[in-house]
Amino acid sequence: MEQPGLESEPMVPESRGPWLAFTVMHGEGRDIYIVNRDGRHLTNVTRGHGKSIWPAWSSNGERLAYASNRDGNWEIYSMTLKDFAETNLTHTPEREGAPAWSPQGDRLAFLVGEEGHREIYLMDADGQRRTRLTYFTGDKVAAAWSPDGKKIAFESNATGHWEIYRVDAEGGNPVRLTDASAGNETPVWSPDGKKIAFESDRDGHWEIYVMSADGSNPTRLTRMPGAESNPTWSPDSRRLAFESTQQGKGEIFIVNVEGQELQNLTNHPANDNGPQWSPDGEQIAFSSDRDGTDQIYVMDLDGSHLMQLTKLQGASKWPYWSP
Repeated sequence: MEQPGLESEPMVPESRGPWLAFTVMHGEGRDIYIVNRDGRHLTNVTRGHGKSIWPAWSSNGERLAYASNRDGNWEIYSMTLKDFAETNLTHTPEREGAPAWSPQGDRLAFLVGEEGHREIYLMDADGQRRTRLTYFTGDKVAAAWSPDGKKIAFESNATGHWEIYRVDAEGGNPVRLTDASAGNETPVWSPDGKKIAFESDRDGHWEIYVMSADGSNPTRLTRMPGAESNPTWSPDSRRLAFESTQQGKGEIFIVNVEGQELQNLTNHPANDNGPQWSPDGEQIAFSSDRDGTDQIYVMDLDGSHLMQLTKLQGASKWPYWSP
C-alpha cells in the first residue's frame, strides 16, 4: 500500500468512496482536498486557485460545492468530480459562502453578506432561481437542511445572543426554536429528522444539547469540565460524536442520546477536533495535531484502528464524508 498523504494517485472517477473532503491551510492559501477512507487517491481539487473553503458534498456524492475568492470576491462554485470541471454559480458583488446541498441534490442554501449581517439564500444546483429566505435583523449562520428537504435550521443573533431558528425552504416562515439568554449554536438535524443537536452555554459553559425538531424538550447531554462543541449524528440517530476541550486540548467523545453514556475515543495529549461520523456508521474522521501539524485521521467507534490519512505540509482540517 502506498504511503497515505502522497498526491501520486489521483481520484478514480468511477470509484465511489466514501470520500473525505477537507480544507488545507498553507500559509495564506486555502485549498480543498479529497481522499479515500484508506488514504488513497489524495487529490487537491482546487489547485491553488485563490482561497477555497467550505466543501459540501451533493447527495449523490458526484459534486462538491464550495466558496472561493479566486476572482477577487467570495463566490459559490460547484465541481463535477468525474472530470473536476468547475462552475461559478454566483456572479454578484456580494460576499457568498457556506454552501449546503439539499438532501435531494437539486438546490443549495448559502450565506450572503459580510460578517455581522448575513442572510440565507437558496438557488438551484445550476445557480438559477436565486431566492432570499431570511429578512429579519441580525446575523445568520450555520444553515442546515432537514432530512426531508422541507426546512432549514440556522442560528441568528437577532435577539442579542445566538438562538436557533427554523425556516421553510419554500418561503420563509421563521420560527425560533430556542429561548435561552445564552449562546445556542451549530444546529444539526438527526438523520431521522426528529431531533436537532446543538451546543449551548446556557448553564455556564458550552455543553451538547438535543431538542425535538419543533424546539420542545431541550435536553442537556453532557456535564463535563471542558467546552463541548461540533456535534455530529450517527446514521441511526442514536448517538452523537463531539469534541471536548480537556485541560486545554481537544478530545473526541461519543454520547448516547437516550442513556447519555459517554465514551472518550481519543484520550491523547494532542489536540483532536472536528469529528464527522461516516455514512455507514463504522468510522469517525477527525483532525489532530499529534503528528506536529493538523492532519486527517479515521478511527473505529471504539477508538481502535486509528489511521492517519494525510501527511501534508499545511494544516488539514474539517473533514466531511461523501454520502
